[in-house]
Amino acid sequence: MTDSTLRSEGVTQTEVRGHVALLRLCGNYFANIRHLDSRDEILNSLEYLNRNKAIKVIIISSTFCGAGVDEYIRFFREQQGTMDKQRAHRFCNAVNQVTLEIVRSGKLVVHVCGGEMVAFFLGMSLAADYAVVEEGSVFHNSYLDVGVLPKGGLPYFIARRGGCRSVYNLLLGEREIDAAQALQMGLVDALAPAGKAEEAAFAYAARFEEVPARTITGMKRLTNWCIRDLEEYLSYENKQILKTLDMVD
Repeated sequence: MTDSTLRSEGVTQTEVRGHVALLRLCGNYFANIRHLDSRDEILNSLEYLNRNKAIKVIIISSTFCGAGVDEYIRFFREQQGTMDKQRAHRFCNAVNQVTLEIVRSGKLVVHVCGGEMVAFFLGMSLAADYAVVEEGSVFHNSYLDVGVLPKGGLPYFIARRGGCRSVYNLLLGEREIDAAQALQMGLVDALAPAGKAEEAAFAYAARFEEVPARTITGMKRLTNWCIRDLEEYLSYENKQILKTLDMVD
């Protein structure tokens, strides 16, 4: 596989260059991840790339999808105090599935994002092995506006990088986290000019062109051994989020 090839679906686009695959998330990601068919398409695309033995690095790009900040706030406000939490539970489960698919991948996973984003995109970056963010981007802690909890494993990943105080300072004390701050805190790995983040990710991936795929897979297994409790944490995170939705002021 040496030539660049493009495969397009409804909510994803896949581009392959050599041993590197770009999975571009399209449309309104917050809406897509809550819709069963769209969610399955995203997961199926990831699974397809994970099964492809010729692929060594997967780039997941969310720079072309809607961040849904206002929609996120409206969605959770509608769920507060209601008896039926099925929609919120479905959203939480979908985020869990994508997060675990990234962490369990036998490929190196690079996340690319940009713009005004809901905080769970930062969770996606932290689940990945490398993260490139467009300059001037902002992660919004929109859950604070609703009085719920963040989804996407943020407390889990941030506590392991900077300790519990970093969790409280960033996730309780800040309404937003800008790209420069995320880089300084070690939450993302590189910044790129707007429209250049995907190419920066391809440049990073090129470093591993000559590394045997089995070595990459083995290194991923060893590195992620220390977070083997992630699935249990994400399930507990779901329960705590749904519990806060019942606590209406």
